[in-house]
Amino acid sequence: MSLTRSSSNRRTAIILMAVALMAASCSSHAGDDSPVVAKVYDLELHSSDIEGLVPAGLTAEDSMTVVRNYVEQWIRQAVILAKAKKNVENDFSRELQEYKNNLLAYAYERQIVDQLIDTTVSDSQIKEYYNEHKGEFLLKSSIVKAVYVTAPAKNPATAKIKKIVLRGNFNESDILELEETASRNGFNGYYDASAWIPFVTLQTVIPVTAYNEQLFLRQHRTITFSDDSLFYAARILDYKVTDETSPIDLQRDNIRAIIVNHRKNYILNKLRSDLLKEAEEGGHVKRKLQAS
Repeated sequence: MSLTRSSSNRRTAIILMAVALMAASCSSHAGDDSPVVAKVYDLELHSSDIEGLVPAGLTAEDSMTVVRNYVEQWIRQAVILAKAKKNVENDFSRELQEYKNNLLAYAYERQIVDQLIDTTVSDSQIKEYYNEHKGEFLLKSSIVKAVYVTAPAKNPATAKIKKIVLRGNFNESDILELEETASRNGFNGYYDASAWIPFVTLQTVIPVTAYNEQLFLRQHRTITFSDDSLFYAARILDYKVTDETSPIDLQRDNIRAIIVNHRKNYILNKLRSDLLKEAEEGGHVKRKLQAS
């Protein structure tokens, strides 16, 4: 027997055990031969209604808890529903039919979209959309490209870390040297110079206060200082502040989703238009209302 089948059998046994315990005093329902798990007035919950309820990997105790919680939730809902049936005279048949119609139409449209939609979006398409809609991608907070290191304040190696960070012509070789020096001495650091991160994220590691972020970032491309326990060093390689255009690298997934959604809407609009035209040309649409 496979592990999967064994696990499935255990879950089934657990559910049946829970059902047996809860349904001991309940009678069967004529429309369902499975045991009755709970009953409220004339409403019944059967074991068949909770098949597949217990997720894989749960212990017997946790599985029993899942079943019990579900049954208790069903009882609370059933109590309200039973009273509502006796006291509410509204006929919801029209609303239910509209809901069913909407579900059916949605399922058909989703089926057609899944068959026709092209979800492949090229880099050139992303770039074109970005360039034409830059006003849609304004930053809500400042972001930076930065590398940084934190180290014990009294460690002799911090002097070299500081020297590297303060170099005038800071480049990739300096980042590598910074990382090697920090790693060799067991210092914590971040060295991905290509990634944009929120400025507030940098501030959680390098505790600096910036009342005016734009002014601070313009004036502080290097940060080095110590407190009672730690030495902090950071090199800000690039930055963008609030209300500037967000870099395309941060918007690729968003733009891809927008383009695919536009394609989906195009397919849906064309489908609805084509179906209406087909029905009208086939004489299947009759409009009885006359314009006044």
